[in-house]
Amino acid sequence: MSDRFRPRIPRTFFLLALLLVQGCASIYKPQNEPISKIDNSKGYRMRTTRNGDFGDHLIFMAFSGGGTRAAALSYGVLKELRDTQVNSHQQRVRLLDEVDTISSVSGGSFTAAYYGLFGDKIFTDYEGVFLRQSIQGTLIRKLFSPAYWWNSLFSGFDRTEMAIDYYDRQIFEGKTFADFNLRQGPFIEINATDLGVGNRFSFIQGFFDLICSDLDQMSIARAVTASSAVPIAFPTVVLKNYAGQCDQRDSGLVKFFDRYSGEDPRVKEIKDRIASYLDGKSRPYIHLVDGGISDNLGLRALTDRIETLGSGLIFETLHKVPRNILVIFVNAQVKPERGIDRSAEKPSITDTIDAFSDAQMSLYNDETRLLIQRKLQELKDHMHERGHEVNVYLSEVSFESVQAKTLRTYLNSLPTTLELSDQDVDMLIDAAATILRGNPGYRNFLEANGGLRFSHPTHAGDGRPPVVKAAAPSARP
Repeated sequence: MSDRFRPRIPRTFFLLALLLVQGCASIYKPQNEPISKIDNSKGYRMRTTRNGDFGDHLIFMAFSGGGTRAAALSYGVLKELRDTQVNSHQQRVRLLDEVDTISSVSGGSFTAAYYGLFGDKIFTDYEGVFLRQSIQGTLIRKLFSPAYWWNSLFSGFDRTEMAIDYYDRQIFEGKTFADFNLRQGPFIEINATDLGVGNRFSFIQGFFDLICSDLDQMSIARAVTASSAVPIAFPTVVLKNYAGQCDQRDSGLVKFFDRYSGEDPRVKEIKDRIASYLDGKSRPYIHLVDGGISDNLGLRALTDRIETLGSGLIFETLHKVPRNILVIFVNAQVKPERGIDRSAEKPSITDTIDAFSDAQMSLYNDETRLLIQRKLQELKDHMHERGHEVNVYLSEVSFESVQAKTLRTYLNSLPTTLELSDQDVDMLIDAAATILRGNPGYRNFLEANGGLRFSHPTHAGDGRPPVVKAAAPSARP
């Protein structure tokens, strides 16, 4: 829908509609296929990205949850990186082309997956395919269609499978993980939450090795749906655990952590998470829901990645140790003004639940921020001990950085839905670029590496040279 003042469907109505419209059948065959042998040199793995050569800059990104709000904010950051050049390999390159891995949850997974699959096509197609579409309204209309009722009644085709089918046909064009081009990168790590144990579950072959399954054949739409499947509103995405049908001792993750003897509680937590999947008899099925439940910033996957970087798992195969490590995380969390403190009247149940949920999420996000800062410092110290001087930069894109109160209030009022007005999308895209350019960590990285921003031509291939200008203005939104 192109109407910039399109009415929004209230979230409570959306949830009610989903609960009322339920099929009689509840079992749908898991779609992941088994493997009989683990090959650590093949499949969807970070170590195969760009043949292990990450160049001068190792760049991590994380896209948070938050529906279309998060998807648009992440997209705005990608556009800014496209329009910025830095020095790398003794030449000028787009900063976007230096991004090595993107970790994502929930709404951010739509943007991460689309960019990973289609590259620069995202800048011509994505807004029309996803950001400016009424995805939520479309799904509700499909719930009341005779076709859905028929499929639900006889095949177990539930609301989640309906969403997967729609995303597969309308957004991701039937692509699977085998369609990601790891020779060029970046490595996209889509994260969901394992409802049975409450841990993060990543759609990477390393996790699928643990359940003896082939990720290459998994549809991108299924992974993104799992990452964004709000509990209750959407039934779980189910994976079959084929543990025992392959020798999991061949897994690179299992081998590495079996020989790791450190006392770090974070590493022990990772080992316990790995062990939970190795017994297919006690856990024959894995139920996945919204990745934002276990990590709404998408950063926990990166802290685990840094854990293995510092311990040597990834650097064992690197052709070259990078000079710089840049982490950019896009945080679309909102802090709306509730007004409950302005009255002696006791808050409603809805207001109480919303305030409680936001408080819990804020506390967990704060802990995650501290964790990533500590892990980056530990990594820098670890590399120094090995004789490698690595510069580390951390940059957050969030509404907290917006100085203009009116704009900050506007952005914080945007709902967590799968549809926003064109005006909302435009504001988010513009805000993302301005917030990133004003971030101190990002500015320091650009200054150290000859960063310059140029205006992107309106029409690609029109022969006009880009206009180079300062990369990071001092003014913030």
